[in-house]
Amino acid sequence: MTTPVHNSAPGSLGALHAAFRFSAQRHEVLADSVANLDTPNFRPQDLDVASFEASLSEAIEAKRDVDAARLDPKLLSATAPSRVAIGGELLSHDGSDRSHEVLAQRMTSNLLRFRALAGMIRGRWDMLGTVTRGRL
Repeated sequence: MTTPVHNSAPGSLGALHAAFRFSAQRHEVLADSVANLDTPNFRPQDLDVASFEASLSEAIEAKRDVDAARLDPKLLSATAPSRVAIGGELLSHDGSDRSHEVLAQRMTSNLLRFRALAGMIRGRWDMLGTVTRGRL
């Protein structure tokens, strides 16, 4: 389950951008896993979503304690994603543990997250544009 990042919180644009970048990086890792599914002894990889979300939450809370107005990107450097192997201990005859279904599900889930984050970021920028123009 994902930890919600509310776009009404102060400094949330930085958190949204961090989550957006993570989602883009995760897509690259998952796409690499799909591209190498037929490679013998290949172990598909993914980024550790739970670890990233925990790091992002900690960075947000730490920044909130210091300055609630802005989320410092330097605090998000601790949220560098780590790769983890997908699958269990069961290997096929060629030494791989690939699963088309698992990768398809993860890519779909990540795509939905990516689109939702893009929509939230676009909404924040639209709101900022409206405020700076001074009209509703």
